Amino acid sequence: MSIIQDIKIGGSFEEALARAKAESIPVLYSAVQKISHVNPLSFYTKGFSLYHGERFFWKDKENTIQIAGLGSTYMLRNDSENSRYTSIEKEWKRLIGNAVVDAEGEIAGTGPLLFGGFSFDPTVPRSKEWSDFSHGIFQMPTFMLTVRGEDCYLTTNILCTSQDDEGLLDIIDKKQRELFEEVYARRPELQLLQATELAPDEWKSAVEEVVTQLKAGKMEKVVLARKMLMNFKHKPSSDEVIHNLRNEQRDSFIFSMEVANSCFLGASPERLVKKEGTEILSTCLAGSIARGTSPEEDNKLGESLLRDEKNRYEHNLVVEMIKNVLEQHCSEMHIPNEPVLMKVRDIQHLYTPVKGKTEKETSILNFVSQLHPTPALGGVPRDKAMMTIKKAENMDRGLYAAPMGWMDSYGNGEFAVAIRSGLIYKDEAYLFSGCGVVADSTAESEYRETQIKFKPMFRALGGNTDGL
Repeated sequence: MSIIQDIKIGGSFEEALARAKAESIPVLYSAVQKISHVNPLSFYTKGFSLYHGERFFWKDKENTIQIAGLGSTYMLRNDSENSRYTSIEKEWKRLIGNAVVDAEGEIAGTGPLLFGGFSFDPTVPRSKEWSDFSHGIFQMPTFMLTVRGEDCYLTTNILCTSQDDEGLLDIIDKKQRELFEEVYARRPELQLLQATELAPDEWKSAVEEVVTQLKAGKMEKVVLARKMLMNFKHKPSSDEVIHNLRNEQRDSFIFSMEVANSCFLGASPERLVKKEGTEILSTCLAGSIARGTSPEEDNKLGESLLRDEKNRYEHNLVVEMIKNVLEQHCSEMHIPNEPVLMKVRDIQHLYTPVKGKTEKETSILNFVSQLHPTPALGGVPRDKAMMTIKKAENMDRGLYAAPMGWMDSYGNGEFAVAIRSGLIYKDEAYLFSGCGVVADSTAESEYRETQIKFKPMFRALGGNTDGL
């Protein structure tokens, strides 16, 4: 039985097709329809057999919007070290500049939309597990479901070329019917065979070496990450992992992006930047401590975090950096004087929101390119910290700790910092976890912090977190 009925694409398709033929250029046709409610994860799951390797999922931290995309009408990739942001932006503007959009109003998160992200550091040699991804990679889906509150919208994107005719619409209609009539086929359950922390002793030694440099005054802060390898009997299904993350990390961004044989996904508490109309919101999230086993212990830990000089110092570095970036693009700004606590399932953080107003035409990528990496994920000063990370970690972070999110053709968008994340690659999964290192850090305490930060993804992939 179809989960959606009576879907019809508007008459503007002929206009897009005629323009493509007349100008001999690809022209995007995008149709937006309000439909009855559909569970976005069910939509994502039903696309498995038809669009496996071409799916994405997004849920924001406040649970105000969910987006699921299937198929790839257009893929933007860029591996430049210096121009990936501007190249993606230029290609995106070219594509939507010629687009024909059939929609009733500009509803954020509908219509022509790109989903994807940028790697943490494009100068690091790419490791085999990241071979399906690029340093800048964005997908425009063929079919996209957007849920905003009680409202549900279906976007259909078709790229018309000069060689196409009206039969293209029939092809899309057939694909749509196949998708909505698809019967859910349950994948094998997550069966973890082994989990291995990769080179933990070497990582602790790297922390100690960095602390020595910090004490000598060479830098103020460096964020060091490490990874864990999980081996499975069968390739893990991203559907089940997203389901687990949604249940366990309700107050986090949930994201997933499949590319060919790989899937990058996670549950991040940290927003990099959100733009809706002229409103800008960024997040300062740095400084962390464990959750307590009782309300009394939890409150005591939270209060100690608020008073801790090391964590407050780390946090203030992030606040100052984000403030300096937003001041360049915003006419108005608001920053609270003191941080508050953000509590998620396994950990609590120091949190300061930064709000501003900008021009509607200002691209969200202007903010993304200047904010990444914040001191919460890179360090201070940025250039020295990035060089230190490259040498000390001796690994490719890929999209871990990097900008991940979406932007639409109306100028809206949102990017999270892709922490608490992992990469499914064939029948393996690589989990990533990091911590901020300052002059009074100790290797053992930072190691324990990374263990806590592994927990959300480890548990979502079927691991038992009692030993972490």
